[in-house]
Amino acid sequence: MTYIIGLTGGIGSGKSTVAALLAERGATVIDADRVAHEVYAPGTEGHDLLVERFGEDIVAEDGSIDRARLGGVVFGDRKALEDLNGIIHPLVRKEIARRLLEVSEADPDAIIVIEAALMTEIGWAGEHGELWAVIAPPQVVTARLIRHRGMEIEDVKMRLAAQTTNDERRKVASHVIENGSTIENLEAAVDRSWRELHERVQNGPTG
Repeated sequence: MTYIIGLTGGIGSGKSTVAALLAERGATVIDADRVAHEVYAPGTEGHDLLVERFGEDIVAEDGSIDRARLGGVVFGDRKALEDLNGIIHPLVRKEIARRLLEVSEADPDAIIVIEAALMTEIGWAGEHGELWAVIAPPQVVTARLIRHRGMEIEDVKMRLAAQTTNDERRKVASHVIENGSTIENLEAAVDRSWRELHERVQNGPTG
């Protein structure tokens, strides 16, 4: 039976690294953030809906949606952000559902990981499987983003303030992977989580 894991985590948490480690161990990963970009590619319904709502100014010279311009429009404007999410999230859910069906038909025993930064924000809390959260302390995330992405401290603070907190993620997650130290410790945590997952899958639901 196909088993689904929703994998979430804030900016700089290491969510994508965990997804890659799970893929190495045999999981099929669906990157919801990448799907979100694909659903508003030129020629798609998403592209047309975004241009209709936000205007031609968000369109780049090659016809694609300029994410920086779109971000500039919605950042700090709650109504615009709600409209953006109202357009994109249903399209993403529809495409993910299609891919889930495709994978499960090809491999009924597949373990599928849906990687999404906004998993909890869009209301998916593991009702169709498990919800895993990758969590790192804010001070660690701040140092990573400044060191590896060259972000300014004020930009990091704004990003962290705008997203779900670690406490909120812990409340809804069925499993938490801590990523506050080294890559070696993270790999060990993923290995433990993968083994425990297989035990749960083999034993079936309890209670």
